[in-house]
Amino acid sequence: MSDLLLTTVVFLLSVAIAVVLCGPLSRATSEPHALLKVRPPSGVGIGTVRTVDGPVTVDVETMTGQHFVGQLRQPADAAPLAALEPGVVLLVSFDPAAREQLSLADDMAAVRSAFDQMLLHKGLLTHQQLDLIRNGTKARGVVTAMRATGGAREDFREVELDLMVRKPSGGQFPAHETALVPESALNEVAPGCVIDAYYRSGDESSVAVCVPPG
Repeated sequence: MSDLLLTTVVFLLSVAIAVVLCGPLSRATSEPHALLKVRPPSGVGIGTVRTVDGPVTVDVETMTGQHFVGQLRQPADAAPLAALEPGVVLLVSFDPAAREQLSLADDMAAVRSAFDQMLLHKGLLTHQQLDLIRNGTKARGVVTAMRATGGAREDFREVELDLMVRKPSGGQFPAHETALVPESALNEVAPGCVIDAYYRSGDESSVAVCVPPG
C-alpha cells in the first residue's frame, strides 16, 4: 500500500471513526446486514489535494485500490473549498464514467459503505467483526490482558485482548478477541482501559472491538 493511502486511512480513522466505523446506521439497526449490501450510487474514494491554484486537483484512490487524478467541480473560492491546501485529505464522489470530475462526498450511507468495503479489502476488519459493529449490541469492555502477536498490517498491530464486557442491560461476561489496533492507540488497549465492544444479544461467544487511533 502507498504511503499516501496509509496516511489517508490513519487520518480518516482519526477524524471520522466515531461516525464512519463505530456509529452504526439506523437502517442497519432495523434491517440486519443491510449495510453490507449497500452500494454507493456513484464512486467514492479518498482524495488528497494536490493543487489549489486554479482548479482544485485531487489525487484519488478508490476502495478497490485504483488511482487517478480529478478536479473538484466547485470553484476554488467557494466555501468550504477556500480553506483547502495541498495535502488535505477528504472523501470525494465521482461518476465512474467521468471520474475526472469530483464532488465532495455527502451521501453518508454511500461513504460508510465504501469505507467499510475498503476496511474489508485491506484486511483491517473481517466480515464477522464488521457485522458485529454494525448490527450488534454496543457495550463497554474492560481490558484485563493484552498481548501483541507480532502481526501487523499497514499502521495497525495485531493484539490478543482479554475483556470483561459490561452488558447495557446489566451483567457482564469475559471475552477473548484478536484485533488489529492502530499503532498510535496501543496504549488505549492496555490492561485497565475501557473500549467499545460489540456482541450479538444472546450470543456471547464472540465480540468485536472498536479502537480509534490515538
